[in-house]
Amino acid sequence: MPPPCSGYPSFARRGSPCSVLRFAARTAPGFLLAAALAACEPAADPPMPAPRMRVDLPLAFGLDEAIADGVDAGDPRDAEPPGSDEAETITDERLASIATETSIYELPRWGSRRVGYMRAGGTVRRARIPATAGPRCPEGWYRVEPRGYVCVGAMATLDLAHPVVLASTRRPRLDDLPYPYVISRFPPPPLYARLPAYRDQLRFEPDLAEHLVKVSGVAAGFPPLDAIPAWLADGHAAPSLGNRWHGADRVILDHARPRSGFALLTTVDHAGRRFGVDTGLEVLPLDRTQPVVASTFSGIVLGDVTLPIAFVKTRGAYRVIDDPQGIRPGALLGFREAVAVTDETRTIGSVEYLVAKDGTLIPAHQLVVIKPFRHLPAWSADDGKWIDVSIPKQTLVAYEGVTPVYATLVSTGIGGTADPKETHATVQGAFKIYEKHTTVTMDGHETADSFDLRDVPFVQYFNEGYALHAAYWHDDFGHLHSHGCVNLAPRDAAWLFRWTDPHVPEGWHAVMIKSGGTIVYVHD
Repeated sequence: MPPPCSGYPSFARRGSPCSVLRFAARTAPGFLLAAALAACEPAADPPMPAPRMRVDLPLAFGLDEAIADGVDAGDPRDAEPPGSDEAETITDERLASIATETSIYELPRWGSRRVGYMRAGGTVRRARIPATAGPRCPEGWYRVEPRGYVCVGAMATLDLAHPVVLASTRRPRLDDLPYPYVISRFPPPPLYARLPAYRDQLRFEPDLAEHLVKVSGVAAGFPPLDAIPAWLADGHAAPSLGNRWHGADRVILDHARPRSGFALLTTVDHAGRRFGVDTGLEVLPLDRTQPVVASTFSGIVLGDVTLPIAFVKTRGAYRVIDDPQGIRPGALLGFREAVAVTDETRTIGSVEYLVAKDGTLIPAHQLVVIKPFRHLPAWSADDGKWIDVSIPKQTLVAYEGVTPVYATLVSTGIGGTADPKETHATVQGAFKIYEKHTTVTMDGHETADSFDLRDVPFVQYFNEGYALHAAYWHDDFGHLHSHGCVNLAPRDAAWLFRWTDPHVPEGWHAVMIKSGGTIVYVHD
């Protein structure tokens, strides 16, 4: 079975059940970069449902722009060496992304290794003048902070008042879910290019009258309404992120697939109906979705408390007090609550109890216990960061050398400890994180398990398509659940994302490295 969580980070993993589709087309005529939902149709609105096209990117770092341009990766015309010190010195002036992805390259030329990318609306500090320019980047390659070069043109701009920048000003949070999220209902929503007139809603939603009766009064859980922004007012189409279907007369872009998830930049009221604008600047009716209620679960920072530690795995768990007055019930414990325990056990009657550090007893069957390693792995000796994932226990512990610093519950692949090539199991072994994405879209094409989850948060790839990432579509942490990735509650994923190496620089959306990332050790 192919890798489980391919999300089009630096390249598409062909054959993966979770390969990614997304917008990333050049806005200039004739330049189409690998895209998510793009399709090549005439200017008229497409038929319903709109066709979809999957695009597999080349299996190489940094070749996306070069191949999109029809240029050999080694084209010398854009390979001039960096210029003066002024072209290399970072200033307070900024450069902005105006595409789904704006690649950042190690050197100022197409075909150089891609070291990261920016997301539409993101900005970074830059050099005042370009390091070089050429036929394939006439506006110039600018050095950006803290490293790398960006080609200004179809994917990036120096104009911080560009329509895409203004439309995408909302930046992702880094301490919980990055955005408000919604999940599609059935039938899934249309994806409009603009706030649609009522006649257009009837055209593309033939069940509209019946549907609005069904959902009348259903608005709980959605983000608060914003004022309609100027770029969307008076019938204006949302700015394009390279989607060729956008245009002055375009009304609809596509229809979402069943089991789709969307991250929202804004929500507005239009003629008495609530609409959202997602990060792809698509407009969708929110009454055809349901809001995501983020998991409130999170693990524990280990400071004065250290291993062993336990998490309550059953509801209705309780402490037991054993003192001279006898055995009696104590305080109730919350579901998945972290409890400091000792190595001591005690059997009373036929029940085995763990002794908590406060002296109370807790029935052992109500807990999953994380114990210290008997023999720590060799890499712990150098004080570096590493992550331990136990498939049988469904736990994760973050270490700094020999010191555990964070512990939580996770959801690994539903295949358990079986062969990941044959089942949805998580791959076992010791790996290093080599790509980190603030968010990335994942989808699956298996007939019985199709999905399209946009903006999966805090994705950290450690082996092929296997990653640590937040899951906003379930709250089953502590149990097998995923297609093979290590699912985390949003707050846990955010904490790990900030803690692990490599660090994602300010203004970047993702970073890629050749070596040196945090170790991830997955085992049975």
